[in-house]
Amino acid sequence: MFGFFKRKKSEEDPLSDLKTVSRWMQDLPVGDIYTAQEQVVQSLIQFNHAGLPMSKERLQVLMHLDNQARDMQYSLCVQYLRNPRMSKVIESRLWTAIHAFYWEVTRGYHAFIMDFVANPGGSKIQPTIPQIAARAIRGFADIFKWRYFRYEKVEDRLWLRLHNLYRITEFDGFQGTRIKLYASDSEPSSCMAEYVQALLLSPLGAGSMTAKQIEMVDHWLDNWSALSQLESSYDATRHYFYIDSAKGQGLRRIRPNAELESSFRFIDTERLQEHIKQTERALKSGALAPSLGLGEEFRLPDGYDLLNHVANEWAAANEHERRVKKRDPAQGRCEVVRDLGTICKRMQTELAISGSGGPGEQLSTEEILDIKLYGFVTERTKSAISQRGLGNADLSTDQWPLFDRSDSGLGVLLKDEESDWAKVGKLLAVRFDPTHPWLIGVIRRITRMPDEMRKIGIQTLNSRPTLVEIETNELSVGLSYSVEHSNLDLQTVHHALAFPNSEEGNLIVLESARYAYGRHFQMRDQTGPRQIRLEAVRDKGDGWLMATYIESA
Repeated sequence: MFGFFKRKKSEEDPLSDLKTVSRWMQDLPVGDIYTAQEQVVQSLIQFNHAGLPMSKERLQVLMHLDNQARDMQYSLCVQYLRNPRMSKVIESRLWTAIHAFYWEVTRGYHAFIMDFVANPGGSKIQPTIPQIAARAIRGFADIFKWRYFRYEKVEDRLWLRLHNLYRITEFDGFQGTRIKLYASDSEPSSCMAEYVQALLLSPLGAGSMTAKQIEMVDHWLDNWSALSQLESSYDATRHYFYIDSAKGQGLRRIRPNAELESSFRFIDTERLQEHIKQTERALKSGALAPSLGLGEEFRLPDGYDLLNHVANEWAAANEHERRVKKRDPAQGRCEVVRDLGTICKRMQTELAISGSGGPGEQLSTEEILDIKLYGFVTERTKSAISQRGLGNADLSTDQWPLFDRSDSGLGVLLKDEESDWAKVGKLLAVRFDPTHPWLIGVIRRITRMPDEMRKIGIQTLNSRPTLVEIETNELSVGLSYSVEHSNLDLQTVHHALAFPNSEEGNLIVLESARYAYGRHFQMRDQTGPRQIRLEAVRDKGDGWLMATYIESA
């Protein structure tokens, strides 16, 4: 994984002593954070492979390097999270650099702790053990979190190392000792608080949240994890979750009549649940999100959904929301088109090919079926398509193998290289038969499977989409919902997908940059033009947004 980090054996070791590493850090390139952090990771790899004694002086070097490199690491993390649409090559380089730093620093601290455990009487680093143990636990949590960003499963061996590390803190009795891990930390922490935070985040890394959402919840847990204690004695009235430190897994929900083991530790989430409810009440009363510890990135109304989601993940078993409709195993394949612009273009092309624009141009049922099955390759459809000026139209689709299916969703299995674009919140158009209309769906969950496969869970809308044209119908344009990376010309005509008279009312899916509450559009479909006014946001994802609308005079 870290093959791009090359170290030169001929160079002097910059981590030989504290004075050398201080001077070396000052010489790192100031204007290129990525290159500077790459050099830090190269030196850490060399440090961890040196095979030298775990001395007090070498620990000071590691801690100094960790302290000084944190700002650069933070800058790279911010760059990654604020650019979700970066190219796959850039995303991979940035993710690998960030993950490599956490990996090598954590590996270094873990080695010092294991050396201390093997020879506690002859060690000179005992006073720093609580701090470096807490740093190591946080390091494991960071490694896990960044793997969640990529929908990767954390290996059993890493969970076991984390559990074993915490058991060491219990054995020596400093698991609850409050200490500042880094000078930049606003509050002291403890090994238990860091461990509980990693455990509480583990259910949220199951592939149903975006990287930005996971990061936001992790920020909340910087303060919230103190609301949940890890206990060794089981209380059926309070404990709904446990961790088995003898197994390589994260937090688990306690099943009825479960056999309890001495390796179990239990978490009480009642105070955490009450705090979330108080936070939601405060927001509805007008309190600002930063004052409640929710961060500057928190936005309403989407934030309510995220709060409810994490509350459900940490709720008692009888309160936890489950999938409403069970999915049954399914065979066959489905056609898939992704992204709003491509979906609208595909539907527009099919409407034009079918001749819905006027009498005398309608293709036969057999010809339409040929279009949907084969694109425009059959002889009997070429002339009709050419007459409509669509000879270069791209009617190709992805063909995905079905895994399971229900009335409200489906699951598909794809290879990693076929689905490296897939993210939670991606908009899709799906159909199971070429003669059927398209269904609109959203990727809700991505799960890593064996043999480099991914299971992708898609929620679908039961209402059929109608392709519409929208054009702003107001003299002055209000503030857009999203203005990042947008070159917005509101006076041009654009396509959208409307769902009139759905169960939730009139819905429309449009580019997120075109939304503002109360904005007026002229909407045109096959029945003619009418005026609409946008209302509340119901859902949103990568470049798209679903809102309700009402028809206005």
